[in-house]
Amino acid sequence: MDFRGDERAVTVQIGAVLLFGIIIISMSMYQATVVPNQNEQVEFLHNQEVHDQFESLRGAIIESSSETTARPSTVSLGTRYPSRTLFVNPGPVSGTLQTRELGSLTLTNVETGEAETSDYVNGGLTYETKSLEYRPNYNVLQSPPTTVYENTVAYNRFETGYSGTLNDKQSLISGRTISLVVLQGNYSENGVGSATVDAQAVSPATRTVSVRGNASGNVTISVPTELSVDEWRDLLAEGNDDYVHSVDRSGDSVVIEMQGEEGGEPVTYDLRVGAVGVGSGVDDPPAHYLTVVDGASPRSIGSGDTETLTFEVRDQYNNPVSGVSVNFSASGSSASIDPERPTTDSEGRIRVTVTGDSAGTAEVLGSFDDATFNPSTRQDAGVEITVSSGEATESGVAGLLYENDAVARDGDDDDFFSTPGGVEFSLRNVGSDSVELLNVVINPHDDSIDGLSDRVDGGNDDPGETELYVESPSGDALVDYQITRNEYVDVPEDGLAIDIDESGDIGGSNPVVGSGESARFYVYEFYDGDTNVDMTGEWLSVRVTYRLPSGLVDAKTFSFEANAQPEGGVNAPPTPRTTGPYSVPEGESIQLDGSGSSDSDGSITSYSWSITDDPTGQASLSNPSSAQPTFNAPDSVSGDTDVTVELTVTDDDGETSTRTTTVTVTDSTPSPQPSISMRVDDLTDIRTNNPDFVVSYDIGETNASFERVEVEMDSTQGSAFDSEQQTAARGSVRLQPGYGAEQTFEVTVDVIYDGPNGEYVESSQTVTDVADARNRNENADLSLGSSASINSLNIEDQTNTGQNEVRYRADYAVSTGDFSRVELVALNLNGNGATDTTQRTDRNRNNVEIIRSDGAQTDYRVGILVYDNTGAVVDIQTVDDVADGTDP
Repeated sequence: MDFRGDERAVTVQIGAVLLFGIIIISMSMYQATVVPNQNEQVEFLHNQEVHDQFESLRGAIIESSSETTARPSTVSLGTRYPSRTLFVNPGPVSGTLQTRELGSLTLTNVETGEAETSDYVNGGLTYETKSLEYRPNYNVLQSPPTTVYENTVAYNRFETGYSGTLNDKQSLISGRTISLVVLQGNYSENGVGSATVDAQAVSPATRTVSVRGNASGNVTISVPTELSVDEWRDLLAEGNDDYVHSVDRSGDSVVIEMQGEEGGEPVTYDLRVGAVGVGSGVDDPPAHYLTVVDGASPRSIGSGDTETLTFEVRDQYNNPVSGVSVNFSASGSSASIDPERPTTDSEGRIRVTVTGDSAGTAEVLGSFDDATFNPSTRQDAGVEITVSSGEATESGVAGLLYENDAVARDGDDDDFFSTPGGVEFSLRNVGSDSVELLNVVINPHDDSIDGLSDRVDGGNDDPGETELYVESPSGDALVDYQITRNEYVDVPEDGLAIDIDESGDIGGSNPVVGSGESARFYVYEFYDGDTNVDMTGEWLSVRVTYRLPSGLVDAKTFSFEANAQPEGGVNAPPTPRTTGPYSVPEGESIQLDGSGSSDSDGSITSYSWSITDDPTGQASLSNPSSAQPTFNAPDSVSGDTDVTVELTVTDDDGETSTRTTTVTVTDSTPSPQPSISMRVDDLTDIRTNNPDFVVSYDIGETNASFERVEVEMDSTQGSAFDSEQQTAARGSVRLQPGYGAEQTFEVTVDVIYDGPNGEYVESSQTVTDVADARNRNENADLSLGSSASINSLNIEDQTNTGQNEVRYRADYAVSTGDFSRVELVALNLNGNGATDTTQRTDRNRNNVEIIRSDGAQTDYRVGILVYDNTGAVVDIQTVDDVADGTDP
């Protein structure tokens, strides 16, 4: 039999070969395309992770600059690709994290009003700083950025030269606060794993110095940086427009010039400097200068009295240095000191006790570099001491004398603690002039005493029921902090400064102590944490600032020990209360009220009223021995006239106290009604439904009864309402009810007077305006002959219609004359775009960006408002424009 040939096996073999070839080709294509794409995604995600980690690293460096503890941060140097069974990955990604030299961070054109600190500032400051950079070695991702931290900013730097910040944040400048963070050390880490960076402050920024521009120009900061000047402008724009004057490039640095004046006064900036170290090569900064921290020189003490002076040693970053020995001496024989060679404590401070030995002058001299003293060097500091004999002098400078009567007492804290935690003491005016008491600094020598609280809920505001009570013949004053019974006011280590008129007064003004008179101070009560401190045997320094009739303001410091109460206690003098001041029309009578007088450890037994100063000679009292006598005003006065009345009260122990009050006899002759001129500038943001009215006013023909101006806006079509008040007769307020755009509002200006029967509206004016970003036609012209005005205004429409970005810039110039600021406005008129305004204190400025937001091809009102030094709008210029990129 003849069989035909069969070739089916060959076909199978050929198919297998073809299939194998297809598989090989597919795997090759996968290896050549898919694997690289997947690995590129891994590298991209790793780069994003590094960005997040650098934001955390930036925060750690900035936060550690003001703390003593280290703040660790982790940065992933590299990454590994996912494992593959049949395909091949390149080696793992590695990266390098290291510090790089950046340059000198400088502050120039600066001065300070603090005498010793000026030796440190001395026109300018310079610090060498570094950057910290991460460079990845990716296998696939093309042109990855270098991620950088420098000068409180984290950003990406690309090979193309473009840089982009990671979060648009900087901490270098915030309003009037300048915070320099200097990065030091040598750090370098390379590999695949994670690197830990321990940011540790070598000089924590715990001290602030106030600086301002000097004769050479405005405060200027030169920042070494690889960011462009435009990027720094964008970083500094947020919230700093009022204080950053200009940002320019100079070599490898960006130069930031701060504003020099605000409202015609020099701008003062708070400067803080912190140094942070990473890696190795970081040394603690040595002592750099010595300063006095508890007040100005000269000081005045009496012969035999003592005063504590506090000095502080600081490093080149203006922060305290501990463990430094300082040599002290006293020039002349009028004063002696103890100790003579102390060492700074953990806060960098030294306390030196000065004793007045004999009348004359002396200077306490300190130096930490050697035993010599040169007042012009930063290593030395001195305080001039004037020692008086303790007798009365013609000069008010030595007008107060401690009466050696300090005693520790328990206050009226309802037995919350039965501990003598309060201190009472008296000061006598031994000068020939009266003194007005302004403020008090209370400083326990034991630094663990850190709180003050009367621990009284309610009460009558008597001595022992407030944190500070000052009793004087002219009238009493008190400071009662608004805290709960379980809270207290912090007492800093350099003392608690209290404005005597801070929270309330009883006499109507700060207490005045006449020549030969005494004032008694009640301070209640001291705490160490939550523990009431027994102040018996504790030493305190009390610095009292006062004003003489000539206007001279001076201060004296007294150091004393609080004694225990004598057996049987100390009789507290009675406290007179007169309720006044009073006001009564001519020819009428008014009842005076002393029934609120009290005695904390007894009762009032008698009252005695008398008239001590009556320019008319016609006023009289009925029933002057009662608690509530009647004051009879003269029949006629020429203008409002003040009559002084004195109350003397006696307690059941026979001790007396007096205080005065004033009765104003008012002239009943009718006075003209105040005139009102007003204007309403409508800056409403229609899209966000936010009415915004600047209401300027000028009140004429007021008299002594004028109290304040109240301004309100009230919608006639809804409930939108806002109000403000001012005590000046000329100025402006800004009203923003929060909603009600395109509604009609009534805007009212009320002139408030204060008369014998209370307050009343003496004059009023109301206008209407629609909140539509357009001004009403009847606005008053509030400009005066001395007012500034607009010299020139150029508006540039730089809108990008393709990207729907509205952008207006302006150049402007304002004339001489009364001036505080300008406000540049870009107001959307149909609600389809953004609205923005910006204020400047410069009279002349170019290229000011008013708005950069959405709203292209919509209608805008763009222009400028000029405010005078009272805050009133005195000139305005606006133009209507379509935001289309064509200048109006």
